[in-house]
Amino acid sequence: MGVSSKMPLCYPFIKWAGGKTQLLPKLYAFVPAEFNRYFEPFLGGGAMFFYLISVKNKRFTSYLSDINSELINSYAVVKDNVEKLIDVLKVCEIKYKKSQSEYYYKLRANTIAAPDIERAARFITLNRTCYNGLYRVNRLGVFNVPWGKYKDPVICNSKNLRNVSLVLRLSKAAIKICDYKKILLGKAKEGDFIYLDPPYNPTSSTAYFTKYTNTGFNYKDQEELAAVFRKLDDRKCKILLSNSDTYFIKELYSDFAEYITEVDAVRAINSKGSKRTGHKELIIRNYSR
Repeated sequence: MGVSSKMPLCYPFIKWAGGKTQLLPKLYAFVPAEFNRYFEPFLGGGAMFFYLISVKNKRFTSYLSDINSELINSYAVVKDNVEKLIDVLKVCEIKYKKSQSEYYYKLRANTIAAPDIERAARFITLNRTCYNGLYRVNRLGVFNVPWGKYKDPVICNSKNLRNVSLVLRLSKAAIKICDYKKILLGKAKEGDFIYLDPPYNPTSSTAYFTKYTNTGFNYKDQEELAAVFRKLDDRKCKILLSNSDTYFIKELYSDFAEYITEVDAVRAINSKGSKRTGHKELIIRNYSR
């Protein structure tokens, strides 16, 4: 692949509801020992990708994708234009510190089409300063998360952004705005490792944090994902999936019951600290390892 023997250490440059940073050691226990191609079609913060390639120094060809165009634009800009992005983010950081709430809502309201670098800077700034790092849009697809009220948020971490850029370039990561079905059914083949981290099945009527796009991710979508899981299993791909610990999800993947593991998790998105712990999630796979 033409990569160096050791990648620089890096981590997600955005916060993401449902991000997997706190579960990475548990997930890694189920990562296949060997694979040459890696797919992460619900990319979000990309915690698994960065952990595998940077912390664990794995080497593979990667296909990173998501249906969220603002998210994917930011990855592409970090990869190809990181220095210009850093310059714009530094200006955003200065303006934000002068009048936090005012600047946040002004930036959020500015939905006029802009060049890719400015779009990425807006996305990252809002992400770093909004409530709980939540990405949520209304029916018109307009970002509507309130200001996060953080005292001194880091908007521009230049070192990490440069390391992320280097990792994405050295690994020749393919970054695409794409529906998971299209990328997986179009490209995945025997022996590929696929990590699926979809918007979770809600555990209660008030836990429906799936509005990353204006289409959401409902029960029918979960059923379609399970059907794709089976098609990929037929192709002999190695699939690792995360989801909430609900009866519905266990039934959807009952064919793989012997490979379903229940793990403790933290719900960092909950507004009440006392309700962030004590949760269970499922790690589902189709292989022994």
